[in-house]
Amino acid sequence: GAQRYGPSVEVESSGPVEAGPGACTFDSRHLYTKKVCGEGSIRAVSYNILADTYAQTEFSRTVLYPYCAPYALELDYRQNLLKKELAGYSADLICLQEVDKAVFVDSLAPALDAFGLEGLFKIKEKQHEGLATFYRRDKFSLLTQHDTAFSEALLSDPLHKELCDKLAKYPLVQEKVLQRSSVLQVSVLQSTADPSRKICVANTHLYWHPKVIFMFLGGNIRLIQIAIALSHIEHIARDLYPSVPIIFCGDFNSTPSSGTYSFISSGGIAEDHEDWVSNGEEERCNMSLSHPFKLLSACGEPAYTNYVGGFHGCLDYIFIDKNALDVEQVIPLPSHEEVTTHQALPSVSHPSDHIALICDLKWK
Repeated sequence: GAQRYGPSVEVESSGPVEAGPGACTFDSRHLYTKKVCGEGSIRAVSYNILADTYAQTEFSRTVLYPYCAPYALELDYRQNLLKKELAGYSADLICLQEVDKAVFVDSLAPALDAFGLEGLFKIKEKQHEGLATFYRRDKFSLLTQHDTAFSEALLSDPLHKELCDKLAKYPLVQEKVLQRSSVLQVSVLQSTADPSRKICVANTHLYWHPKVIFMFLGGNIRLIQIAIALSHIEHIARDLYPSVPIIFCGDFNSTPSSGTYSFISSGGIAEDHEDWVSNGEEERCNMSLSHPFKLLSACGEPAYTNYVGGFHGCLDYIFIDKNALDVEQVIPLPSHEEVTTHQALPSVSHPSDHIALICDLKWK
């Protein structure tokens, strides 16, 4: 179909003019994504875009991102880069994490709407940020939405009764899981070209321990969150839409060596896995868990998808149903040189502390 590329947006500067980004980390990636892919293929993007709520704190400016020019942390500056970046990916599906509500409503939804993408938003109850899923209107229509909050689902959804009973034996851990405001966004889409083809798109952002150096505290909490997520998805993909293919995107705050990654990819986790004691003895909660899916990380295990001063690692994934989908191509991540030009992320040439994952998938 004909491509519509909107005019570049002129922004009136109200303050002193700062240096522009120069070459952006995503410019070379755009060379691979000039056109929307064909109808048998799906270009998917997963990206933690760094909520303004977190970018603008004193802690962020002085401790997390001291290397980033203050103007480059400002919302308007990052938004302009972000819109340019996302528009250039010509994606069919975009799953975003850490999306401020105002950013979704006032900035991203209208900008991506102009490129043919429809947006859905799910807020985290206690925060002002949440998840957004965008899908290409001429390729997909929305059938149903099945969003849920982990803590609420655990308490009130009969699906999770067995897990809830197991967890009741570990009140300290149960309390932690219930305190978290993490959510899961799930949308079932139908192909417009072939209505018999449906797809279940899930998006999440798992619990993160706010001290970067203690990043891997909370592995037990993430295991429980992902168990809830996978049971929820199983209900949709087994009961409501039998054998619908799954694409599960997100910031899982888990490296490839973690229990969470291993559980998602292998289909099970043993009760003696070391992640059950990731928060120390008093929060040990040994249980074995399983799920029925055959999931594959479509973009593999990059060296890192998050690169800040004190930490870098692979935390973000696009998991796909390997029985139903193949990976056609993975858009290369920016080079290490590009990522570290301004020391770390975010920077004047990159709007987030994470890097977008992008891949082209095709139906089997």
